[in-house]
Amino acid sequence: MLFSTRTARPADAEALSDIAAETFALASPADASPKALNAYIRNNLQPEHFCLQLMSRAKKLRVLEHDGVVVGYTLVDTAAQALGIEAADRLPELSRCYVLAEHHGKGAAQRLLDDTLAQFDGAIRLTVNEQNARAIRFYQRNGFRQVGETVFVCGSERHRDWVMVRACATADAAHG
Repeated sequence: MLFSTRTARPADAEALSDIAAETFALASPADASPKALNAYIRNNLQPEHFCLQLMSRAKKLRVLEHDGVVVGYTLVDTAAQALGIEAADRLPELSRCYVLAEHHGKGAAQRLLDDTLAQFDGAIRLTVNEQNARAIRFYQRNGFRQVGETVFVCGSERHRDWVMVRACATADAAHG
């Protein structure tokens, strides 16, 4: 399968919203209510939200394409809010890394993550639901380590997320 990556464009907003709506539940706990998931999608993952993110200097969106069709995306916030965790605060945050399910297990997410991480010189953080074992293993294989926990508010529900940090590649090489 041939995958390619590029910077997202305003014309991608509809596709990004569709991917977000389809994949968000996959990254959420199994007991998350459809009402809470739908509220989050409605309030945060619509095309207009992606258009605003594309206009922000602090947000960096990359897309993964398969045969010219957008099948995944990442969003990095270079001005992420403090979490009260010294090892993670003041780091850019990989706030989304989503690939359509039919491309799981085919190297798509790895290609997208590699491309995204290559855009940043230093350490980077992310949060991932504590029940998302597949994603946690993926991030651990890519050098991320848990440094704390935070709460993710989804509609009226509160979910526990791990906060994970990946040290900068040069620091990893110096200690490897």
